[in-house]
Amino acid sequence: MNNFLIVSHGEYAKATLASCEMIAGKLPNIKAIAFKQTMNQDELLNEIEKVAESFDKKPTIIVDIAGGTPANASLRYHQKHPEVKVYSGLCLPLLLAAVMGTPMEEGIKQAQENIAPVGENLDIKKTPAKEKNTEETKPNVRIDERLIHGQVATMWTNALRLTRIMVVGDDIVKNDIQKTALKTACPHGVHLSILTAKGAARRINSGKYQGQTVLVLVKNPSVLRQMFDNGVKLPEINVGNMSTKSDSRQVAKSVAVTAEDVDDFNYLNKQGCHLYHQMVPAEDKEDFMKLLEK
Repeated sequence: MNNFLIVSHGEYAKATLASCEMIAGKLPNIKAIAFKQTMNQDELLNEIEKVAESFDKKPTIIVDIAGGTPANASLRYHQKHPEVKVYSGLCLPLLLAAVMGTPMEEGIKQAQENIAPVGENLDIKKTPAKEKNTEETKPNVRIDERLIHGQVATMWTNALRLTRIMVVGDDIVKNDIQKTALKTACPHGVHLSILTAKGAARRINSGKYQGQTVLVLVKNPSVLRQMFDNGVKLPEINVGNMSTKSDSRQVAKSVAVTAEDVDDFNYLNKQGCHLYHQMVPAEDKEDFMKLLEK
């Protein structure tokens, strides 16, 4: 895992790191430095040297803007340590890409593509995603009440190299406001389908998405039970996020289940579906049924 040191004018770097950790979880391989008005360039360089030495190996440095004091101090550090690369343009999309292990040049391209107007009244033409030539669509499946949000739009989209996100739920199809929000949140270059459980099953079984890399997103296991009963193969299901409710119990940090949920999970498990819990791609998978038994 690569190390990163991010440096900015004021608290921007620390705030960006906090936002990134909100999406990706704790990131011990990234540290942030704030350049304050009371500091001069020599003092900032000393701070960069001190923090850089705290890593097990030299970090890549990302600064906010080229030509600023954080950039100039970082370049002075680079002169002492030529193996250390320095990049400018610190932003959340770039940092998330770096966290995913994306090469910096590709991460910069992704960050540039992220700069675009958003909103339902804007005519945004998304770049058609490249589709894989496979004979059968085997969708990735994730239960996440937040549906398309930071972790899905960045980390899972990149990790799985998605070409399509399918949001499935009868209630969602009937909610125009939620559909508009989902269309706005869908990552650039990724197709979006918003379908009922039966509609999604019909399209998957007919080969509608043949050759595409698909992520099926649902809010709860009952939707997946409907899809399974309609003939959809669900070999693996990632139980990522289910919020706490008055009649639920916590089984993982981000997952709370009701008695109805447990019944649905037991049903899917008996049908041969492998259920696991994994918040972000960098985490290890946990056997969800064992978490359910605790």
